[in-house]
Amino acid sequence: MRLIHFPLAAAVFYLGLNVGIAPAQQSQGLDPIKSQQGGKEEPGSHSSGANTQVFVNGQLAVPGAPTDTQTAPAKFSERNAKLDKIPIMARSLGLSDEQKRSIADSVGKSDAPVSQMSAKPADILPANTPVSEFSADLKASVPMMGNLHFIRTSDKILLVRSPNMVVTGEIAVN
Repeated sequence: MRLIHFPLAAAVFYLGLNVGIAPAQQSQGLDPIKSQQGGKEEPGSHSSGANTQVFVNGQLAVPGAPTDTQTAPAKFSERNAKLDKIPIMARSLGLSDEQKRSIADSVGKSDAPVSQMSAKPADILPANTPVSEFSADLKASVPMMGNLHFIRTSDKILLVRSPNMVVTGEIAVN
């Protein structure tokens, strides 16, 4: 008995699909635009012709958006093109002029030797290069100096990340 019910159920299901689909296809017609013309349109649903682009030259073009940010492509931002040429390890630490003066004063008061070495930011120094530690007072007033050491030269102070001996910055001495 089961074998008889299955084909009968399949035939009813198949016929039901064909009967239900055919009228729906006929009512829609062949033109996809005609199906959108049945109801009212919302006011303002069409473009007014004004520029509605969110991004222009890779930058946000909406009111109040910052201009010339670091996310702007270098081909549209002269500042970012220059930044792209600087190694990441040589990027500025973001020290204020006051912080730089306090670092220079602290190093000037220290008994750190003056080195004759020549290095620039992003240079990796030999592991046995002698470095000096900043004073506890300076580390308290400028927290980012906590994991940095320095090398004093005749014309600048080299800021060195001592575990890997990378020069991360320099401060000119006047």
